Amino acid sequence: PSFYFGDTEYHVAESAGYVEVRVWRTGTDLTKAATVTVRSRKTEPISAEAGVDYVGISRNLDFAPGVNMQTFRVTILDDLGQPVLEGPEKFELVLRMPMNAVLGEPSKTTIFINDTISDIPKVQFKEPLYTVNEKDGQLVAIIYRSGDVNHKSTVRCYTRQGSAQVMMDYEERPNTDDSIVVFLPGEIEKPCVVILEDDAIYEEEEEFRLVLGTPKSTSTFGASIGEQKETLVKIKDEEDKPVIKFSEIKYNIQEPQEAGEIAVVKIPVLRLGDSSKVSIVRIHTKDGSAISGEDYNPMSEDIEFKEGEKEHFVEVEVLYDGVREMREAFTIHLKPDENMVAETQMNKAIVYIEEMDSVADVTFPAVPQVVSLLLYDDTAKSKGNPQPPTGYPVVCVTACNPKYSDYDKTGSICAAENINDTLTLYRWLVSAPSGSDGVTSPMREVDSNTFFTSTKSIALDSIYFQAGSRVQCAARAVNTNGDVGLELLSLIYTVNKEEGLCQPRIPGTVGAEPFSAKIRYTGPDDPDYPNLIKLTVTMPHMDGMLPVISTRPLTNFELTLSPDGSRVGNHKCSNLLDYNEIQTKYGFLTDNTKNPEVIGETSPYQYSSIVRSAKTLRFYRNLNLEACLWEFNSYYDMSELLTDCSGSIGTDGQVCSMDEK
Repeated sequence: PSFYFGDTEYHVAESAGYVEVRVWRTGTDLTKAATVTVRSRKTEPISAEAGVDYVGISRNLDFAPGVNMQTFRVTILDDLGQPVLEGPEKFELVLRMPMNAVLGEPSKTTIFINDTISDIPKVQFKEPLYTVNEKDGQLVAIIYRSGDVNHKSTVRCYTRQGSAQVMMDYEERPNTDDSIVVFLPGEIEKPCVVILEDDAIYEEEEEFRLVLGTPKSTSTFGASIGEQKETLVKIKDEEDKPVIKFSEIKYNIQEPQEAGEIAVVKIPVLRLGDSSKVSIVRIHTKDGSAISGEDYNPMSEDIEFKEGEKEHFVEVEVLYDGVREMREAFTIHLKPDENMVAETQMNKAIVYIEEMDSVADVTFPAVPQVVSLLLYDDTAKSKGNPQPPTGYPVVCVTACNPKYSDYDKTGSICAAENINDTLTLYRWLVSAPSGSDGVTSPMREVDSNTFFTSTKSIALDSIYFQAGSRVQCAARAVNTNGDVGLELLSLIYTVNKEEGLCQPRIPGTVGAEPFSAKIRYTGPDDPDYPNLIKLTVTMPHMDGMLPVISTRPLTNFELTLSPDGSRVGNHKCSNLLDYNEIQTKYGFLTDNTKNPEVIGETSPYQYSSIVRSAKTLRFYRNLNLEACLWEFNSYYDMSELLTDCSGSIGTDGQVCSMDEK
């Protein structure tokens, strides 16, 4: 038998890691075991070096009886950390010292290592996409060079037009030698800079491309371009976006002192950004605690911003009303641009009407306390645990309220000052929970009344805060003559994150819970509601949740929930209507303020009309707080379902029995 290599030469890339070589044994009798030694050696002249370009070997190959071929690997070393382009190099493998066989031909093979693929200088963009603002003035795209960086190399970086136009949006880099980027020996990153044209006209997002081409190198093997030979550049134009807004979000004006006098508040409306087009916006007032016609003259008018105009003023007249009162407020609103050119931001401002001699010389002897309604009968307990639980109203306890923890000390002062605590004026401030980084939001006044809650009463409903919210109340003293005094703010209280009445399954989450809605025909024998269709909706309650049910799509929750009348017209079959607003025979809310199925109070003051208003109690009678379950029932006849509730009749129902049919 004889030993020989499978090939006279093998070619391998430097980055391959190894080369696999075959040694054959042929002959008529292969029944005996045989051995041969394989060694590596340098070529003459020296080309590849052991320990630098490959791992030298000297090993025995053992052939068992019957085996005619063996494979072995030689490890190729890659100069990966510091690539040096060496060109093709070679070394030899030879067979020596055969046992039970002779050496055949070829007993020598040459291994060629080629590094021109992995080590040739290669340039490409670092990022596939760059986003810039027009006002940045320039774009810097980074070109990255890999491979052997010991030589000088160049590449062209040129622009290709897209929706962005040359000269209008950016300065062209032509596909010529003017656009060359030079890499000196050792450099791996270089910038390709494009100058952007900044103008005052607003444009939508535009784009162009940067392309690499014509790579050159001083090394004998040249240079190449990598896979990322293009990058996309998107130009945004945020600065020139036309925006119309009020200059401030609040304005103050003194109420006139004499009958017939008028005070005028001037409100600037600004247009920022591109002013080359015409915009028309409508501005109108809306009542807050100030009433139009009594405290100010209502206003609704269109403002036209002509080309180049940046500012307009609107004037609102404030009237003398002869009533001594707290400061009042109304809001002024900005509608979207009719020409759909400009965006409206800060589209609501509040105007405060200040009274000159409004405040009487009365004030509470100590700051009010905020306690959970659960602890209203034992406010001293809240000192030990000042964090009220979620899911139940909080109460503002003034120093003149007999429930105040130190009333034994403050009560006599209140009597001496003639303070009548039943006339106290309240307002509430709330802020969102602190972020995970500990940053807190500012306290903001709660002014969004709903059809069943008020934000100016002694108790604040649980829909206005959540676990971790910060809550504060402001109480203004009133004496027995009805004169309004100074306001005192309570400390800021943080709502408990662990304690609550109806906690969500996963702490800290808010989301849609499963609900069930049933529809049933009552039949002629129902004693109270014969021949009607009963709708029942049940859903689990979570702390702070406000369930809204309607047969019409729900949008704009601030408007839908407000005491404003639009809800009555839009949602005739909903739990948004109080019992006296219902236009059908029955509704989800009745004039009952207590759930007849619940005996006694499950929680303190749950059904108290002293602390909570009747309309609040009418809404909450549908909540079983022990079971954490809302249940709303209403009864409709078929014509109401079709005309008032936007219902439609389908024929895919399933009849259960002849009685029901």
